[in-house]
Amino acid sequence: AVQAFVADLDPSAQPRDYYIAMYNLPTPPRSLRKLKMEDVGALSSVTATVTRTSDVRPELVAGSFRCNKCGLLAAKVPQQFQFTRPTICRNPRCKNSSQFTLQVALSTFVDWQKVRVQENSNDIPPGSMPRSMDVILRNEMVERCKAGDKCVFTG
Repeated sequence: AVQAFVADLDPSAQPRDYYIAMYNLPTPPRSLRKLKMEDVGALSSVTATVTRTSDVRPELVAGSFRCNKCGLLAAKVPQQFQFTRPTICRNPRCKNSSQFTLQVALSTFVDWQKVRVQENSNDIPPGSMPRSMDVILRNEMVERCKAGDKCVFTG
């Protein structure tokens, strides 16, 4: 997500999030079988068939927590692939390190969906089992495909 400010046009404007989708990369999409460890951290495209989709669920991206001892709010605590509370209260007199309550109304959530994909039938060598992998979709990409669709995933 890219965050942009339009303060020049409207000083009271809130920051907006823009999401970028990549498609038609110069390198052709590969099959799941050709995806290797060297591809980790690089922008790659994979072509596969969707076999299963999960329900769309909310994912906590930035949580706001209130200290249960002193009431101080810790806003926008980034979540790191698991529920992450503040490590310690920012109030120097409190020193609470375990009792925090999530403030749902002040937190940021995005849509999240898990999709199971399998390599296309024409990419499977004779006598081999098809390979599969889970793909995580977020934000505007959820509910874009269903079981049986052949898709190109870029990430």
